[in-house]
Amino acid sequence: MRIRFGYLICSAALLLAGLVGCGGKKIAEPVTKVSDLVGLCSGRHSTTAAAYTGAPPHPILVVRPHGAVQNMLENPRLAGLGPAWNPPDPATVQLVACTESDGGGADTGLLCPYPSGRSASLRMAGYTVTVYEARTGAKVGQAHIEARDTCPLSASVYREEPQVYATPSRQQYVNALEPFVSRR
Repeated sequence: MRIRFGYLICSAALLLAGLVGCGGKKIAEPVTKVSDLVGLCSGRHSTTAAAYTGAPPHPILVVRPHGAVQNMLENPRLAGLGPAWNPPDPATVQLVACTESDGGGADTGLLCPYPSGRSASLRMAGYTVTVYEARTGAKVGQAHIEARDTCPLSASVYREEPQVYATPSRQQYVNALEPFVSRR
């Protein structure tokens, strides 16, 4: 029984070591679409992505909460800031900013109207934005954003008393990410 228990412990340790060693999968395919870069937020990065080098600005892809991919390169919240914030070609992206929810908070007392004619009650939310080098997957830095008054661009509002969580505003993203985009 004692030997069998030892094998069980040894097997569990090897399994854990294997799982830890599997993180950070490298992909050698050329970057041709946004999803090639969004995968970095799940631990996969393209070794052919643009390097985080040279003079600023450094083009950045902002991955919204929950990995929402639609309109990623034409993010209306970042429109008008120039090609560093809305890169026209995924192959030029040097940085990927992954936005993760830290959880929701109190009701703001605001309502978010949607095209369906329905509205949703807006709640505060916190987010951690982690910036990675697109080519290496190396973590460059992190910022925290407290979203209080920006409605999500879209939401399911068909249930009884719908609620949505505030998302980072354009200015909040700029304040958090400008140091990385402009780094020399």
